[in-house]
Amino acid sequence: MLRAGLILVILLGLGALGIAQLQVAPKISTLESDLSAANDARYSAEDAQRQAETAQRNAEEEAETLRGDLTDANDKLKGAMQFGAMQKARGDELDSELTSTKSELIEAQRDIQAWVGLGVTPQFVITMKDRLNDAHEEIAAISSEKEVLIRQLDQIKYELSRFVGPNQKVVMRDGIEGSILSVDTDWGFVVINVGEQDGVRENGELMVSRGGKLVGKVQISSVENDRSVANVMPGWLQADIKVGDEVLY
Repeated sequence: MLRAGLILVILLGLGALGIAQLQVAPKISTLESDLSAANDARYSAEDAQRQAETAQRNAEEEAETLRGDLTDANDKLKGAMQFGAMQKARGDELDSELTSTKSELIEAQRDIQAWVGLGVTPQFVITMKDRLNDAHEEIAAISSEKEVLIRQLDQIKYELSRFVGPNQKVVMRDGIEGSILSVDTDWGFVVINVGEQDGVRENGELMVSRGGKLVGKVQISSVENDRSVANVMPGWLQADIKVGDEVLY
């Protein structure tokens, strides 16, 4: 009798377990589906985050490249502006020289007519002009030799100033005087009508004055034979630098 009761209890327990399993099985299936969907969503979110991070890195790299390109473009534009300003100044100077040459030619023609009017023979005039030309050539030769010596001395001073140290001011020829040919206020540089032949050296500094009063100071950035480009030194600026202002060392 006891055994039969135990068997009945076991059978009832198994039946209850089967019923419970039938009730829980759909919930387990639903939970497994939800878990799978959650994992898929997590993977999608992680993939989207990786793509966003990659896109951000690419954007930052592209922005850095564009900044570098912009800096290079600005440097090239400034160089082109400086070159253009120098070329314009050179063109203006050539126009002035042409006008002066025409005036000298007219004056020479008048002199010849005056000599002829005084009864001086053409041969005498030719002889005197030859002697005058010889004297001019001799003076030019002496001046040229002197100029070579001055340039050599300037170069020695310049090399010595560089040897002393980077903080040492560049030494240039005493008594350099010139004037401002053009001014670029946007880029902060000027073109000056003195150059290497006058003793100007790169990184040298020149005072700028107008009417005997200090206007500012400029530092040479590039030098040609008869002209140079200089950057305006902001800390020394007393007034706007203008074309025609005097420069001196």
